[in-house]
Amino acid sequence: MTKILLIEDDINLATTLMGALEMLDYKVRHIFNGDTIINELADFQPELVLLDVNLNTKLDGFDIGKLIRKKHQTPIIFTTSRDESEDLKTGFSIANTDYVRKPYRIMEIEMRIKNLLSKQTTDEKGSTFQFGDFSFYPAEQSIKYEGTKFHLNNYETAVLDLLCQNKDTFVSKQKIIELVWNCDQPKLKEGALNNILSNFRKYLKPGTSIELECRVGLGVKLTTK
Repeated sequence: MTKILLIEDDINLATTLMGALEMLDYKVRHIFNGDTIINELADFQPELVLLDVNLNTKLDGFDIGKLIRKKHQTPIIFTTSRDESEDLKTGFSIANTDYVRKPYRIMEIEMRIKNLLSKQTTDEKGSTFQFGDFSFYPAEQSIKYEGTKFHLNNYETAVLDLLCQNKDTFVSKQKIIELVWNCDQPKLKEGALNNILSNFRKYLKPGTSIELECRVGLGVKLTTK
């Protein structure tokens, strides 16, 4: 059973979230702050930490996340009602993390947990995604083709990772935007996604065995010919 350490000072939200996650067959331990975080990690040994940013304590969630990273690489999902770009930068500057804005749906939390744990398993095995003549290294944020390496930013990596996990299947743009940008108004980020897809076509152009297909109403599909 996958173990999740929940750090949340809102008892009502924590109770609801714990109940929902336990129904999904996760084992959850809840604490109100990060004062004992290192001891909790050693004792409970969770596979993932679900961490509120806006804690009414001396250390906020980002401080606790940085403290965790000094000793552990446990995946962290930050939850917050903040909407500032600087907070996003801070959250994603901590390795092996994801970021969810409140209010969130339980289904979104579940999907992000599965996605982050899936990446963790891939990284631990040192695996790569192979498609045609290309190799994708999520941990390195890079694509390699015949000795040429293309470096990707965080969003490019997240989009390509999602497409690779769903290879030969259309993924709607709305779903991509919701998962990668945590945005419930897809139109606001559609331009950014289209720019990323345009970049992918440039990266993949040298190969003849790859097709990045976009269809109205269906979404985006990565296919190996």
